[in-house]
Amino acid sequence: MKDYTNSLGLIPALGSVTLITMPSVLLLKIIFVTVISILLPVASSLLTHNFIISAILGLLLAIVSSFLVFFFLKPLQDLIKAAQSLESKSKDEIENLERQRDGAIAEKSKLDEILSTLVDGVVALDFNKNIVLLNKAAEEITGYTQAEMVNRPIEELVHIFYDQEEITPKTYCQSSLNQIAKLIGKDGKESKINLSTAQRDGGVQTNVFCILIMHDIAKEEELEKMKLDFVSMASHELRTPLTSIIGYLSVFLNENKGKIDQSELDLLEKSLTASQQLLILVQNLLSVNKIEREQMSVSTQPIDYLPVVTKAIEDLKDLAVQKNIILNFNPPSNLPKIMADPIRIPEVITNLIANSINYTNPGGKVEVSLQVSPNEVTTVILDNGVGIPKEAIPYLFNKFFRVSNQTQQASKGTGLGLYISKSIVEKLGGKIWVESEVGAGSKFYFTLPLAERKSEGAINNKTFTGHEIQAGALNY
Repeated sequence: MKDYTNSLGLIPALGSVTLITMPSVLLLKIIFVTVISILLPVASSLLTHNFIISAILGLLLAIVSSFLVFFFLKPLQDLIKAAQSLESKSKDEIENLERQRDGAIAEKSKLDEILSTLVDGVVALDFNKNIVLLNKAAEEITGYTQAEMVNRPIEELVHIFYDQEEITPKTYCQSSLNQIAKLIGKDGKESKINLSTAQRDGGVQTNVFCILIMHDIAKEEELEKMKLDFVSMASHELRTPLTSIIGYLSVFLNENKGKIDQSELDLLEKSLTASQQLLILVQNLLSVNKIEREQMSVSTQPIDYLPVVTKAIEDLKDLAVQKNIILNFNPPSNLPKIMADPIRIPEVITNLIANSINYTNPGGKVEVSLQVSPNEVTTVILDNGVGIPKEAIPYLFNKFFRVSNQTQQASKGTGLGLYISKSIVEKLGGKIWVESEVGAGSKFYFTLPLAERKSEGAINNKTFTGHEIQAGALNY
């Protein structure tokens, strides 16, 4: 059947829409009406020679013909109206599609702009592990351009390694991943990244199965190294003049105690004390620097622990007297030798006892005791000071951590003592922890192995990994 709609140029063909077609019978009706309209007037003029009758017959024939034409051509009129209506709807649909296309383009431009501002590399993979999207940061990390990566399998371009073993897309796309890895990109370019992956829920509609987020940590490590270098250099440069100042002040005070006024003597003694505190800070910064670089070394050997603890307590008695605090020590009757560094372990004891004295109110009490077990000795420092809030205890050994405690009159310390103490104790094969309650005081513990444990390999002098060190603070 022939389609007259397109031949009339009324309606464009759109997709699978079936247009109204003109039946063949309609064409026969048009021919029939046309013939009748022509032949009947001619026949009437031949059948009669009366002008009036011919006129009347012609008028009737014209009316009948007009009626027949209107009647038979009405389907054609309906067809034209339908075609015009369909054409109008088609224009609306086309305009709607154009609006949707413009909206999609705008959304894509917005997404591209957002991705371009991210400092982390973002790569999206489809269900076949082909790259469908990446941002500028991902190009910088991998060394490839977007044109080189899109619609290509990621395993052909990028190789990711963890502990010398390559991780395949099947592995990091099947489960959420968050770990440090090495990425090898274009022309063997290596990058150290923190790789995070996640599956895309509802990705069937968008054809996105897995998203990779790459955080380049090489620059951060370089910056951290520069910071450690600066701290080390500055600390070394400060320590030399401070040592000289302390030495000169000590000599002057010893030689002139009876020659100067008491007020002048007090000023000199305060200057000496401030210089000594500053030197301790510098030494702590150097110790932290060594810990961060994993360069802190300890020399473990069997030592008599009781004299070490006794001397540390004697050195702090003046501080306790100044604050009107009772400092007690309850030594055990028989204390075996322990494995420790004779230089480092007094630093730990001094830090913890001084910590308790500083945060115990005048008239308070600090007690030191030793507990012996078959494998280790536990040192306990108990005070009835201001205490530590429960929520702060998990962070107490973090570097530079300082507890905000309303019961404390002033902020004390540098936030490094507990961090250093924990690092030393753990490297000696022991452990350190605290129990505390606000207003009721604190109880610090640390353990050291007995000397006979050395043969069991409990202490590793060469191993001191960063994740085993938790940071801390001298104050709380």
